[in-house]
Amino acid sequence: MRNLSRLLAESLQWPRRSFVNGPTRNDALLKPLVIVVIVLLVGPDFFALVELTTLVELMGATLFVIAFVVGFKLLAVGTLQRLRRLLLPPEYLMLIGIRGRPVAVLCGVSFVAGHVFILAMIGLSSCLLSYAGALQLMRLVA
Repeated sequence: MRNLSRLLAESLQWPRRSFVNGPTRNDALLKPLVIVVIVLLVGPDFFALVELTTLVELMGATLFVIAFVVGFKLLAVGTLQRLRRLLLPPEYLMLIGIRGRPVAVLCGVSFVAGHVFILAMIGLSSCLLSYAGALQLMRLVA
């Protein structure tokens, strides 16, 4: 409804008499009449069109946000699966899954523990090296 009133206001140009511009245009008063006739012929379908246009705009924004959320979920799931394969290799987990042979389960658990220990040492050493590097950098600057 607001768009209709704005359209009417924009198309309605009051006739002005000016010495410079010349005579007024003949269709200046005809445009609002044409708009009113079109709205009367279309009837309530015009208002339904405005509401459906608004609904389509809202659905477009909603689908855009949903697509981003799904993409981030897929990214997170893929990242967690790769991290799980890094921390717990499937070969070691397969040894743990063998229930008939306790020696295989023991070997699988020891392999997993050794793998986690190696990863922890790599992480700890990288943290200590970065800390030592930061200390040396502070000593050079100071």
